Amino acid sequence: MKKVFFILALTLLGVSASPCKAQTNDNESSNEDNFSLDIGADIVSSYLWRGYNLGGLSIQPSVTFWWKGLYASAWANIGADNWTFDDINPELDITIGYDNFGLQLDVTHLYYFDGDPYFPRGGFNPIPEQESSSTMEAHAGFHLGDLVEKFPLSIDWYTTIYGTDYFINEEGKAQRAWSTYIEVGYDFNLPLGLLLNARVGMTPWRGLYSNYNEVWKNAKTVAINNVNLRLERDIEFKHVFLGVWGECMLNCYGIDKTNVKTELQHAINDFDSQNSSYQRLNFRIGASLYFGSTW
Repeated sequence: MKKVFFILALTLLGVSASPCKAQTNDNESSNEDNFSLDIGADIVSSYLWRGYNLGGLSIQPSVTFWWKGLYASAWANIGADNWTFDDINPELDITIGYDNFGLQLDVTHLYYFDGDPYFPRGGFNPIPEQESSSTMEAHAGFHLGDLVEKFPLSIDWYTTIYGTDYFINEEGKAQRAWSTYIEVGYDFNLPLGLLLNARVGMTPWRGLYSNYNEVWKNAKTVAINNVNLRLERDIEFKHVFLGVWGECMLNCYGIDKTNVKTELQHAINDFDSQNSSYQRLNFRIGASLYFGSTW
């Protein structure tokens, strides 16, 4: 229970997956000498992540500090593994990075409160009894919309750099996977103040997002593992951001007529190229509330 109480403490701080929403109309604050603080939370019907459904109803709080483009954030997920609420799957992600002139560079450490060490020894360890779910990833992104408002195009690259992340190669040896996810997105402004965000994510080589199977050799295997549409309506005040949204997500990896499913499953754990029941299509709705201040 201690791990749940710790995550709930973050929630009480008002600590969400997008660290800068309350600052959307106050971008100049990140370029001045002032400090900025964004706090908020999302309430989501499902925990969707890069083509996978990782859980049911969840609260996802966050807090972010900004100064001259530098930022540090904490993001948490507190939610049920499934709709029967058999178990809670807390997660805490700590990020340190730089965001300015459309460029984003950061490192995130992901921890799941499952008893594994926060920093596993050796980083990458192919010995099963010494494996750890705790990982770290590096991210580089470029958001053109931050520089040219009329072209809200973004591209982001994420690579796992620490933690258990390997596969057994043809020689029978453990090989570092450097699991990588690349995503391209574009925002469309629609009538009635609606915003449509379209994203396509893919994995360029063998790694986590293909269950460490080969990506290109199998003709039925497609490396695109996330086609995502999100429709959002936002209301912004001076220091407050409120949003309601709906999202659909299609995982195209290895798709054929036998495996188009909308079932809630742990795809990363159950992912098997011979298994026709792993998930494909997911939907969710959510609401966001953020507060921002500068001093």
